[in-house]
Amino acid sequence: HSHGDATGQELERVLTAAAGREENIRVLPFHTGIALILGEGTCRGAWILDESENRGRAVLGRAVLIATGGIGRLYQQSTNPAVATGDGMAMAFRAGLVMANLEFVQFHPTALCLPGAPRFLLSESMRGEGAVLRNADGKRFAHKYHPEGELAPRDVVTRAIVSEIQAQRGRPVTLDLTHLSPDFVRTRFPTIHATCLQYGLDITRRLIPVYPAAHYMMGGIETDREGRTSLPGCYAAGEAACTGVHGANRLASNSLLEGIVFGTRAARAALGD
Repeated sequence: HSHGDATGQELERVLTAAAGREENIRVLPFHTGIALILGEGTCRGAWILDESENRGRAVLGRAVLIATGGIGRLYQQSTNPAVATGDGMAMAFRAGLVMANLEFVQFHPTALCLPGAPRFLLSESMRGEGAVLRNADGKRFAHKYHPEGELAPRDVVTRAIVSEIQAQRGRPVTLDLTHLSPDFVRTRFPTIHATCLQYGLDITRRLIPVYPAAHYMMGGIETDREGRTSLPGCYAAGEAACTGVHGANRLASNSLLEGIVFGTRAARAALGD
């Protein structure tokens, strides 16, 4: 973990800086994958769209690694960035690659639900540290749905929140940290605290309106343990891939396993095959 609640941001910062120092890495910002280039039963490259000039271009290579993330922004409620529209998975599907577990989409139970604010992820580590869910009457309700209450699996807590909102005719539910030390909350969740302050909400003093949002895709392009897909020359890693390590659900921080461990394995296989 880094800076309390900013592990992903720190990984992105370090890897971006590292890539920028490598002379043999060329970064093409604002490009979108369109299609894989096939030839003689193997993957030979990819067609990409240069969004700044609105024109397509072919990029050829000995291997192609698809690491384009998930599909969260296909849903109305999502914690994902705007670019998470499943482009890489669509490219693979159109090229005939084997896909797996596409029905396994995880909804995170607690996303910030404020008018004008994005569906910002409120980490389940907040509940792990003692935050509780309250209904519109200010009462805790999670234990009605599962013995573990707020610490139940994500899909269980998500269904509990939706059921409670329906039972109270659309009135929101909230996440409550106000019984925790304000200094602890600011130190343990600095990014979440600062983001909520931008929208006029001090989470050390006020309840946080929450609603479930599409968060993570367990399925995707089927790979083996080394990131190989059913198409020779094509590899996949990260959320775009289906490695099988999650089953139908995902535990917190296992995205690091999918990104770091299988990303490394796929890169090594692409270089060595």
